[in-house]
Amino acid sequence: MLNEAMNILQKQMQLVTVQEEWSYESVTLEREELDEATLPEGAKKQLPKLVMTHLYLHVDNQDNEYVVYFLTDGTSQTTYIKGLLKNNTRLYSKLLPMKDGAE
Repeated sequence: MLNEAMNILQKQMQLVTVQEEWSYESVTLEREELDEATLPEGAKKQLPKLVMTHLYLHVDNQDNEYVVYFLTDGTSQTTYIKGLLKNNTRLYSKLLPMKDGAE
């Protein structure tokens, strides 16, 4: 996923990075814990009750924080949403097609 995060940042912000410039973490969250401001409109109610949240952080030389995130199922085999935040403001998010029965 790190390579995809790097590609999203490059495509959305024209920032070219290398792997060593990133940090990351993954946590499991309940759907209700997600911040709706970071999600496409109406997406939260389409997610399963538990999601794995993968966060990739890059800080540029002006101290801007970029977070590329992926919301997946518990095994990280199905990605539901991907997005980009800059200094905690959503710049990009995309709801990916979900299989029926995500609830």
